[in-house]
Amino acid sequence: MIRTAAIGFSAILVLSAWSVPRCSAEKGASASLKLGVLLPPDEPQARSVREGVLLAQEQASETPGDRFEVTIRGRVGQWGTDAGEAARLVIDEGVAGLIAPPDGAASHLVLQVSGRTAVPVVSLCADSSVSRTGVPWLFRVVPRTEEEAKVLFEAVSGPLPGKRYHWAAVVPEGRAGRELSHDLGQVASAGHYDLEPIIEAASSGTSADNLRASILGSHPDGVLIWLDPVSAGRLAKDLRANGYLGRLAGPGRLHSDDFISAAGDAMDGFLIPIVKRDDESAALWGVFQTTYRARWAHIPDSMAAMSYDAARLLSHLLRQTVFQAPPHRLPTGFSWPGVTGKLSFDSGGNRKVELGLLQGHAGRFTPVPTPK
Repeated sequence: MIRTAAIGFSAILVLSAWSVPRCSAEKGASASLKLGVLLPPDEPQARSVREGVLLAQEQASETPGDRFEVTIRGRVGQWGTDAGEAARLVIDEGVAGLIAPPDGAASHLVLQVSGRTAVPVVSLCADSSVSRTGVPWLFRVVPRTEEEAKVLFEAVSGPLPGKRYHWAAVVPEGRAGRELSHDLGQVASAGHYDLEPIIEAASSGTSADNLRASILGSHPDGVLIWLDPVSAGRLAKDLRANGYLGRLAGPGRLHSDDFISAAGDAMDGFLIPIVKRDDESAALWGVFQTTYRARWAHIPDSMAAMSYDAARLLSHLLRQTVFQAPPHRLPTGFSWPGVTGKLSFDSGGNRKVELGLLQGHAGRFTPVPTPK
């Protein structure tokens, strides 16, 4: 689990944010609603997050009562820089709400600022530790890693004659990898699934041959590739090119052209989870796809859609009188239609989801039929 640490100059900025009265942000929220997005430059899906949020802003500007402004900040620096950027969004920009990125370390630093300033946060991070921070005005719009892993395990790890289904997993290096290793290991342990080894794929210094040998050394029946879309696609392609015939699977964020392009034919049979949509959300998704493609000249991926929903949801909530004052509680039975599916939350701010499966084939992902 990521723990709070001393962060030098950034900590001073955060402490300043804690002591600054919230009147400026509250005034900004009433006069011109402002949302802040922390987006580190090295976030692999930064373009998707940016485009999803900006499309939400542009569409809202067409209706006077829905308009909001967006400020996106993020810069390269040592660990803790993101806390300073989040604090500046609150202090300098006067944002009334924050959107935290997929990266777990950056999301935790946003929550440090949020916890002291009472600025609500919508998170795009799937790490289970995010909702254990104790910030009561946090809402996670993406499924948790544990939920995604569970649906993959349950769908694939059926009984094999004389043996248990054996998975290996590949995660990023560093804090992100440790969080994912914890979450994947928890699901495997609770469900008595065989998951060994969990390997950190270094961003540099590890050859494809060495990584492949580490993965396949235990002769897994399936490999969970929990990396960013480009890295996941390249690894899937390498495994297939070297004769691996077992199951390949990964998180829903791989529903992306970047993954499909990098994987090539190796995406055939690749499994990912997806949030199931009701009829209303399915219709909204169709309109979103058309509008997004017209605006950005390419189709949206899952992270762009989640980011779009995050911005529209946060704008909607901040206009509700019952939500505006801390502790920013949702109305009983709150439910809101998003392009990614219905948005409702448990007491910890986790999105309530029902997940299905998509399977890659011929350059696209299609639903896996539910057994009757």
